[in-house]
Amino acid sequence: MSRRRQRQRDKRRQHAVSSRDSILSLLYDVGGHSMEHRQRYAKQMYKISRRHRLRFSQQDKELVCRSCTSLLVAGETRRVRLRNGMKIIHCMQCGAVRRVPYKQVRKVMV
Repeated sequence: MSRRRQRQRDKRRQHAVSSRDSILSLLYDVGGHSMEHRQRYAKQMYKISRRHRLRFSQQDKELVCRSCTSLLVAGETRRVRLRNGMKIIHCMQCGAVRRVPYKQVRKVMV
């Protein structure tokens, strides 16, 4: 691959990362935007990350449903249950279920 093409690809990727991060900041701003706008931002963020193969952090993965790409807000559009070392996340829009393992903090008796 030529240097020019490589530089262009890197620029596109950097631009995608910066736009994804700005959309993430809009998603976390609960009071500033309505739920409809935040749903739209979630869809855009998911599209950008898939197009440019960008990874999410573990915290950001729980914001968007994988099947319907809707924003997951606790109590409104998602339900979270803890069972047998698994965090079970239900999407109330499409009914998708996601299971994420978590480690329980164990107290050491001395």
